[in-house]
Amino acid sequence: MKNSWRTLLSTVLTASLVIGIAQPLRAEAESADGSSANAQPSSAAGQMDQLEKSYTDMLQEWADVPALSQKAEIVVNPSADPVNRDLIVAKADSQGYAADTVRLAKDSQIEVQIEVPQTGLYQIGFDYYISDDSILSTEGFIQVNHKYPFYESRRILFPNLWENQHMKEKYDRYGNELLPRPQKVDAWQHAYAMDASYAYMKPLQYKLEKGRNTITIANTRGELLLGSVTVDSPSEIDSYDAYLKRQPKASGGGEQLKEPIVIEAETPKYKNVSSIRAFSIDDPSMTPYDTRHRLLNAFGGSWKTGGQAATWEFEVPKDGYYKIGMKYAQDDLRDMPVFRKIELDGKVPFREMEDHAFQYSKSWSNTVLGGASDEEPYQYYLTEGKHTLTMTVDLEPIRPLTEDIENMMQEISRLSLEIRKLTGNRSDAYRDWDLSEYIPDLGKTLTGWADELDKQYEQLNEMNAKGNEITELNDLKKAADQLRTLAEEPDKLPNRMAMFSEGGSSVSQLLGDLLQRITESPLGLDRIYVFQDGKLPSAKASFFTNLWESVKRFFLSFSKQSYSASDKSSTELNVWVHNSREQVELLQKMIDEEFTPESGINVKLSIMPDENKLVLANATGSQPDVALGVSSWIPYDLAVRNAAVDLRKFDDYAEAVKPFSKGSMIPLAYGDGVYALPETQNFWVLFYRKDILDNLKLGVPNTWDDVVNMLPELQRLGMNFYEPLAQYKGFKPFNATAPFIYQFGGELFTKDGFKTAINSEQSLQGIKFMTDLYTIYNLPQDVPNFYQHFRNGTLPIGIADFASYIQLKVAAPEIANSWKIALHPGTMKDGEVQRWSPSGGTTGMIFKGTKSEEQSWSFLKWWLSTKVQVEFANMQQAEFGPMFMWNSANMEAFAEAPWPEEDKQVIQEQSKWVREASRVPGAYMVERELSNVFNSVVFDGDNPRTAIDDSVIRANREIDKKMEEFGFYKNGVKVKDNPVPTINTIDKWVEKR
Repeated sequence: MKNSWRTLLSTVLTASLVIGIAQPLRAEAESADGSSANAQPSSAAGQMDQLEKSYTDMLQEWADVPALSQKAEIVVNPSADPVNRDLIVAKADSQGYAADTVRLAKDSQIEVQIEVPQTGLYQIGFDYYISDDSILSTEGFIQVNHKYPFYESRRILFPNLWENQHMKEKYDRYGNELLPRPQKVDAWQHAYAMDASYAYMKPLQYKLEKGRNTITIANTRGELLLGSVTVDSPSEIDSYDAYLKRQPKASGGGEQLKEPIVIEAETPKYKNVSSIRAFSIDDPSMTPYDTRHRLLNAFGGSWKTGGQAATWEFEVPKDGYYKIGMKYAQDDLRDMPVFRKIELDGKVPFREMEDHAFQYSKSWSNTVLGGASDEEPYQYYLTEGKHTLTMTVDLEPIRPLTEDIENMMQEISRLSLEIRKLTGNRSDAYRDWDLSEYIPDLGKTLTGWADELDKQYEQLNEMNAKGNEITELNDLKKAADQLRTLAEEPDKLPNRMAMFSEGGSSVSQLLGDLLQRITESPLGLDRIYVFQDGKLPSAKASFFTNLWESVKRFFLSFSKQSYSASDKSSTELNVWVHNSREQVELLQKMIDEEFTPESGINVKLSIMPDENKLVLANATGSQPDVALGVSSWIPYDLAVRNAAVDLRKFDDYAEAVKPFSKGSMIPLAYGDGVYALPETQNFWVLFYRKDILDNLKLGVPNTWDDVVNMLPELQRLGMNFYEPLAQYKGFKPFNATAPFIYQFGGELFTKDGFKTAINSEQSLQGIKFMTDLYTIYNLPQDVPNFYQHFRNGTLPIGIADFASYIQLKVAAPEIANSWKIALHPGTMKDGEVQRWSPSGGTTGMIFKGTKSEEQSWSFLKWWLSTKVQVEFANMQQAEFGPMFMWNSANMEAFAEAPWPEEDKQVIQEQSKWVREASRVPGAYMVERELSNVFNSVVFDGDNPRTAIDDSVIRANREIDKKMEEFGFYKNGVKVKDNPVPTINTIDKWVEKR
């Protein structure tokens, strides 16, 4: 009987594991502009219970499909199909298209009927015109006969085309060259359906059956006009030898071009992503270069994601054969080449240019496009006149490795979960497990994974032209070695999970880190040369040039630097900004181009590296007129010392504050005044691993009761729920403790602001639940890095903020489609969940010492207005990349921000429940005592009520002391009121206006 039970258990576990491994969850494709979205079909026909096989798998299945016997090309205009009649746009309104078109707004779709002469694999192309202003690529999906033929067809991009905007002023007030603004090119384009991650650089192929097929093209983001749809057969590109045979023979007469045609790489004609840009390199070998000023002299900022393309224009004086050389730098991926697809006049000239390798180089170097060596450069036949050169980031050469890593990480995750289920997540060094009996051939599985990694390691090392091992792939070798070590004693795997899937140096972590690095392909360009004869200019400056430049820079270091806070202007509005230099430069450019011409007010921005400088500057009388990027707790401290301007005194205050969450303004109020406005707003929402919750059949919690109910299942498998209190080791700030008090109906202070109210019944209830989470429900008490635990699945759900959101977007590609966000859990009251949470963020304020109050208010209003905040958010992402998200506190502006729509809706809804901690003199002591209560209850086992009563005495004593210091008490008698502002107070102030 015992053996029968063991056999049954083994069968069930093995089947479960095999099923899990056979259906790997596919990571969401990352687009050329870095954005991501879960493109789901809107039509009922498109709904599917399971995700489709990958494109790679389907190509293997279609390997036996006969090649097309003759070249086919079918062109259909969707406007001719009656099913699309409601979307038709007449030729006259079709932006210059030669026929009627159809308009595809968000969540709309069209169908076209295609007759093909034989069953085979076809490409689908389309003419399109982007008609919206979003910086994110318009995207949609394609179905064939009302089904997705493969997973990648769920997300198809319609890339934008960008050019640099003409600038009236090329340099800023300090002589530094300004980065040109990208602007969309209004033009019709033709593109094929491509893999959105650009792991495949050729158009996707669709299997069409002989006869009639229905092609559905849908739009899930943005807006566009769609012209003709083309279905044609794939064509092969000629080899270099075949290319030469098709070109005219070289003429023996005529002089060769003696000087190369020089293309400055920092000035491309077009690009398909706004954020790939020029940047400045402080190196005298670069052109242009200036010792004192920052000049844009290289191209490549953010030019590293698959599919990102840039196009340069040049002109040759006569017909003939030319060579192409480049001055480049690639020192990010050690010993590993990066790849670019190279096109001339919109076409790849020959097969070898589909994925040209740029080898690792520690410094700027010259290369000539060629075969195995620079002595054999490729010859390109160019006719007299203008031509274009396009270079596209190409990830296809490393696609086999990335696919293997993604699949292996999914298999490791599933195997890890199965082991937890089997062992009950018990890790005991003195306990023996007979794991191989329940998971047969476990050792062979681990060894097979190691062999596969070794195979990829050997193949990729062949890409290094120097023949050396690629240092960047060391993690691959380490992971293989660890898998072999684990395979030697597979039964000990439950006690070695830190080495397998959970530790910072585990196999899973090593592969994840490597995947993140190799899916980026960075390259910098200084110059592109088109030449016929002679040598290229040296890529490096001479020793004496470098020495002289070092001497000049040394003496220049003693002069005043640009954007310095110590350089105060007497004729301009002085604004200190606590942000990065790039953001300050962008804002100064917007001010000089828009605000100053409109208002006549000159503004000088200065970088403020330390917020504490504001307090010191106020004490010495050297404070600015306006400060931006100020933490939300600082304005109150300055206001209570009569150092800030009350913004309610301005007539249009009520209009200016309408777009902000009222709860975010609570800490900015003092008495009857408001002394700052929110600039950015943090958010705290629920992050969850959808793949893990689905596997465990757990729903997304809505209330704290739901959280408590799911904990036993999580903890049984060694997982848990993350609450932000765990990231603070000792002192627990208001943003971690106050939400529990507010959600249970409590308050931090009495209405008159002279006592703390944390001993009320409601507050006590909230504090008790907060501590119960750790004393009764066993939440982890110390989590220094939620991101890492969320990534490896030990904390698959928890509450986190904007910083975690960005980190997961940027640095966790292996779980890109496996996590989502939801509203903050709360408590049920009167049929509604109370989700109160903090916001934090930064503010903008005006100082009392300013002589330009009205001008300062005009500037602050302008900067925080919806139009300007939207523009800044778009420009920041357009110029620096999709991960430079601006979390504006202006919720009207945030609604228009280029963020994933699904996430944005959650954050907007949660913003309605923002409630910052109130401030009174001595509030810091209440914050400290709340922290002490938590620590004494959780760590020392004290009774919550006793701990609170003791803390209230100490907190009230400090409040009394501060009230007397700031003039609220005199000789123990209250002489003026100190009302504590609430959301209702903020609302009433606006209504009265």
